[in-house]
Amino acid sequence: MTASAKDDVIEAAAVTEGDLIEDPAGGRWLTVQEIQVISAKGDGIFSFYGAGPDDRITVTGAEKMRRRKRRN
Repeated sequence: MTASAKDDVIEAAAVTEGDLIEDPAGGRWLTVQEIQVISAKGDGIFSFYGAGPDDRITVTGAEKMRRRKRRN
């Protein structure tokens, strides 16, 4: 994963509602509207949901995510 100057590379646990994140499997971007965390041994599993029925990204906590930087 190579981040551009417009992106941050973060851990899944750092994603918050309203963030624009990249789906590593789908090659698309999703605005996070809901987050569900499944606690388990290790880093856990994170599911991020957008507005549409297919807007879902699920990753382990150990995976890095690309987040589009917000404008100030």
